[in-house]
Amino acid sequence: MRLSCPAMGGMMLYALLSLADTYFIACLGAAALAALTLCLPLQVLIVSIAAASGTGVTSLIGRMLGQEQYRHADNIAWHGMAITALYSIFFLWLGYRYQEPLLILFGCTPETLALCKGYLSIALPGSLFAMVQIILGSTLQGEGDTVLPVAASLIGIILNVALDPLFIFGWGPVPGMGLNGAAWAGLWAQLGSLLMMLAIMARRKTYLSWSIQNFRLRPRIFLAIYKVGFPALVMELVGVLIMVYINRILAFYSFEAVAAMGIFLRVRSLVFTPIGGLLQGTMPIASFAFGAGRYERVKEVLVKASAMILLLMSLGWWVMQFHPQWIVGFFSQDDALSRIAVASLRLGTVLLPLVGPIIILSTVLQAIGQGMAAMWLSLTRQVLFFLPGLILLPHYLGLNGVWLAFPVSELLSVGIFAFFWVKLWRQLQPGRHTPMLLLIRSGAWARRLRAWLRWQEFYFW
Repeated sequence: MRLSCPAMGGMMLYALLSLADTYFIACLGAAALAALTLCLPLQVLIVSIAAASGTGVTSLIGRMLGQEQYRHADNIAWHGMAITALYSIFFLWLGYRYQEPLLILFGCTPETLALCKGYLSIALPGSLFAMVQIILGSTLQGEGDTVLPVAASLIGIILNVALDPLFIFGWGPVPGMGLNGAAWAGLWAQLGSLLMMLAIMARRKTYLSWSIQNFRLRPRIFLAIYKVGFPALVMELVGVLIMVYINRILAFYSFEAVAAMGIFLRVRSLVFTPIGGLLQGTMPIASFAFGAGRYERVKEVLVKASAMILLLMSLGWWVMQFHPQWIVGFFSQDDALSRIAVASLRLGTVLLPLVGPIIILSTVLQAIGQGMAAMWLSLTRQVLFFLPGLILLPHYLGLNGVWLAFPVSELLSVGIFAFFWVKLWRQLQPGRHTPMLLLIRSGAWARRLRAWLRWQEFYFW
């Protein structure tokens, strides 16, 4: 609760402000909203690679601090910065050298290509500022600080929303720049957020000293980071490829369908923000406890985080299922776009709460160094279940088949989730091999679950 709640609150506010950013762009029309959605894959790719690398950094730093190896934790943090520099150079080259072919690959149509090129040319450096901030935030999370990364992100999105109307519509000497104005607002906001994080980090004391004297370039540290981070990277890359494929399918129907996907993703991300907050609290505790050999604590984190996220996501599910028209009304008054967006929210989130515990399990696996198991858990859901549904269902159900691919994959993933959960549970109790049926019959599972779900540190007098 102490680590997760500040991050959850901050990320909820971040997501709400992101919806405000989407609202300003939606005022420019469906074509601008579609163009923004079509640019997302490259931006998401950059952020996803940073997040995947940061997962490895967080896990490794947490385990080193659990073993009180502070100098080694410092060296890992510097290797995270080296990774950021290499990726930044690569993406600047890729984004400007192959911009038009990439946008066409992402599903751009003649109506949206010019808008996409203008927006991406400006927004690309801002995505790289975000990459640096994510890696820095990952080092802080490894130390157990979940407040500063969220605070920096909030400063960025507040600046973004404040600058959006100025640059998009213009005011006084500042001319209105439309969608390009949204890109400029994002660029300056990301830079301001990064500078604020660096300024605060320079003044505060943490487990890490950030002394350059502790930096020793070691290939084995890169390997250790990506032992956890590489599976996460594969999961993120698969997610980006699926996003590209979805955009290409939707572009076949209309650019209103692509714009509806933009609304769907942003509203859905609002429900996913509690997951982001819980992950920031779950990973450092699980990795620290595992590094210290406290396996019962790892199991307790897994149970409590899963129960919390199931409850929180059920609340978001209720709003999207029963009030989709109210949500879509904030972004569009166009009848065709609104009709498609309402259908996407209702059909695409039918079984949404099931995703929460799956992601929590994947995070715990990453935290204890079992990145490959986390990768297979995610890839099974995306590649074996979601992608075939995305290919087959539209042939029979048309556009609604795209939205129904989400709940179908979530339902089929329950069995895989149960398999990995039981396997991890047995690994965390070495030497104890009580048969599962005996546990169920004797009621041991129920008693254990009640014990773990008690919030023992909170007393009400």
